[in-house]
Amino acid sequence: MTPLYLVDDDQDVLDSLSWMLEGMGLNCKGFNAADTFLKSVDIKQPAVLLLDIKMPGMDGVALLSHLNQAQSVISVIMLTGHGTIAMAVDCIQQGALNFLEKPVDGEKLFQLLTQAQQHTEQKWQQQNLQLDIANRLATLSQRETQVMEGILAGKMNKVIAAELDIAQRTIELHRQKVMQKMQVSNAAELAWLLANNKPL
Repeated sequence: MTPLYLVDDDQDVLDSLSWMLEGMGLNCKGFNAADTFLKSVDIKQPAVLLLDIKMPGMDGVALLSHLNQAQSVISVIMLTGHGTIAMAVDCIQQGALNFLEKPVDGEKLFQLLTQAQQHTEQKWQQQNLQLDIANRLATLSQRETQVMEGILAGKMNKVIAAELDIAQRTIELHRQKVMQKMQVSNAAELAWLLANNKPL
């Protein structure tokens, strides 16, 4: 189960929302300040965060910005008692999944939490894939990287050989090494792997 967190400086809100979430069968860990949350939670791990905007010290927008800059995979739903359109747009632009006004509608919140859980897991998987691909790329020699670029450009072995001024047989050997190290069987798979290596 994806961890669920709630950050709000109002203890009454923490209690009432926690009670509502427990009624939905969801366990939630509450924090009354952004810095307490950051000290207690590994923001690199998948999770869902219900985050109040107006708080003393680091407010919700600042925490959202921090998570965004840290490339956290946590999916954030912003909460506010007095929101504006401009505020909502700013939060969405900074990576918030949604923006809810208090008091929160339980049915709508449950739907959003389901979406947020799926979203954070997808981001986590994509981030792991990117790390895996980066590690594979790091194993390539400079010459193998040059050959791979030629393959991705759709060039034939003899063309790559002419451009790099080396024997075609050597290109064939480098090509085999590239496929082995990148863990693909052909140029189409290689192109697909690198084309899909993008953040969500």
